[in-house]
Amino acid sequence: MAPLDPARPSPPDPATPLALIAGRGDLPRRVAARCVADGRPLHVIVIRDHGDPAAYAALGLPSVTLRLGQGGAALAYLRRHGVRDLVLAGGVRRPSLTSLWPDAYTTRFVARVGMRALGDDGLLRAVIRQMEAEGLRVHPVHALLGEALGSPGVQGVTAPDDAAWTDIHRGWAVAGALGAADVGQSVVVQQGVVLGVEAVEGTDALLDRCTGLRRHGPGGVLVKRCKPGQDRRADLPTLGPETVGMAHAAGLRGIAYEAGATLVLAPEEMAAQADALGLFLVGVTRDEIDPPAAPAAAPPAADGAETAAADDEAGPLVYVIAGEPSGDALSARLMAALRRRLDGRVRFAGIGGEAMAELGLVSRLDQRELAIMGFFEVLPRALALKRRIAETVADIEASRPAVVVTVDSWGFTGRVARALKARGSTVPRVHYVAPMVWAWKETRKHAVAARVDHLLTLWPFECAYFSPLGLACTHVGHAVVESGADAGDGPGFRAMHGIPSAAPVLVVLPGSRRTEVGRLLPVFRAAVARLAAERPGLRVVVPTVATVVDTVTAAIADWPVPTTVVRGAAARHDAFAAATAALAASGTVSLELAMADVPHVLAYRVNPLSAALFRALTSLRHAGPVNILMDRAVVPELLQGACTPAALAAAVAPLLDGDAAATRQRDDLKAARHRLVGTEGVAPSDKAAEVIARVLKP
Repeated sequence: MAPLDPARPSPPDPATPLALIAGRGDLPRRVAARCVADGRPLHVIVIRDHGDPAAYAALGLPSVTLRLGQGGAALAYLRRHGVRDLVLAGGVRRPSLTSLWPDAYTTRFVARVGMRALGDDGLLRAVIRQMEAEGLRVHPVHALLGEALGSPGVQGVTAPDDAAWTDIHRGWAVAGALGAADVGQSVVVQQGVVLGVEAVEGTDALLDRCTGLRRHGPGGVLVKRCKPGQDRRADLPTLGPETVGMAHAAGLRGIAYEAGATLVLAPEEMAAQADALGLFLVGVTRDEIDPPAAPAAAPPAADGAETAAADDEAGPLVYVIAGEPSGDALSARLMAALRRRLDGRVRFAGIGGEAMAELGLVSRLDQRELAIMGFFEVLPRALALKRRIAETVADIEASRPAVVVTVDSWGFTGRVARALKARGSTVPRVHYVAPMVWAWKETRKHAVAARVDHLLTLWPFECAYFSPLGLACTHVGHAVVESGADAGDGPGFRAMHGIPSAAPVLVVLPGSRRTEVGRLLPVFRAAVARLAAERPGLRVVVPTVATVVDTVTAAIADWPVPTTVVRGAAARHDAFAAATAALAASGTVSLELAMADVPHVLAYRVNPLSAALFRALTSLRHAGPVNILMDRAVVPELLQGACTPAALAAAVAPLLDGDAAATRQRDDLKAARHRLVGTEGVAPSDKAAEVIARVLKP
């Protein structure tokens, strides 16, 4: 069966049955309603945890709900009902192997195409090819909703001015670069500055993030465009009336979309809403916005002088590597500080997560592959990590940066630094966040001194371990003081999530690595059940990050208490401000909770062999950073065998109930904050940027 041409779609035969593969959002519901109105026979395959089966049952449509990884079951359903025509509609979260949970059919598919295809356009192309190989025909949404394909030109009474057109051109170029890397379709630009880019979270989350990033002066612009070369039968950029409202709430002054390649749902309603709010809504075409091709020029000089001159104009390239979410947040603040210090004349490449993506970084690797904790947990992934190290080193050599900045995650970043040195690289190497040689295996300080050229430390006592070895070392301060953990909006968070002002709120933080989340969440669930049994009004909030969001969301589905999952730094800090107490995986988050004045309990479990080896190597009396800072047990630590549901519930209960233990801990957290903040008043990221700027301009 010949594949369809999505550029000139014709609707499927109205008499033949059609299947809708339904993801998130309003689009698949609109497709279903149109089919019902047209009398078209329709079956709906609802993707579990994405679409809403009740919406299609209300339309009287036959449906089945399947996991994303049940490709074999979906194919069997289609054949059983004689369906050969499909339409894909609605958002689908990028899957990990854990969340995919593939059946035998999907396992063979994944093995053939590889996990690199699982996400964005790469996934869709692979899926569509597989469907066509099975004799199915995939139709674009606009074959059924022809009026939804966005028209060119200004759609209301408000038009963009010259400054807005400058932002539109900037956003178009950035979105094109992201699309070429198969990352996202949306960018927010204000006064030439990219406030945010879409990664895996979608446009709504992008607009929500940009609300707090608005600059003074005229508002920004949301730009949406199709990815270059994208298969237009699935995942076209989509706008709806709610997008206009969110853009206005984010302080934007308009929306620009690619005409003929963006689905604009309810366009008349959108235009009327934009007019009422004073926003412009404009469709642009590639011909009118892409710059014309430059005339043929003489070949560049053999030494690449012209390319070098262009790079010099754009600024030096800084290659940043952050191996886990805490390093991602630290790196994003450093990137922002460098841009301020160098007046925007700096470029970035490297590896990072959501926070760095918001600043325009297109990560060379999926950060989730690198977030591993424990001696023996690393062993099954050793070969894969070795490949990732080799790929990273090759990318650094090809990129020819002015400096390489590795951030935390010494197990990965230290090996990258070692490999660069072994290959004779002369690129300066700066490492941010010293390995805790003062905690265990002090002999590692020699490896650090041998592999990097400058070390930036969080704790004031750390340079004493490295400076005697001849390593340039600068104490910049702990980044938690500028994290915003102490600036959340508690009442606003409670109102947004329907939490009564008097209800006790327990914030649960199971970690950012899949291994720790897998070990801690079952224990945390049982502890929460014990606490809830005596506190009927208890509410639980679980802040999480991209590396484990699928695992966390699935795990809390059957928790015995109303539980809210949130993502992003702003939402996490708002949750802290709303919290009565917290239960957290031992780590840096303890310092954030201290900044937010939240009494909490720390817990942790690792492989028993890892725990035994760590105990043999360390002389530390405490595991939690607040306790290390204060050199006494301020925050209860329940580790390994002590990490049981009964013990956790017993430790958290007095904090939730506001007993004397909560008051004592708050007093101690206040003293810890004083030690963290100090008296200098210079942000750690600005101090770090100052050091790197000196490296860039010796």
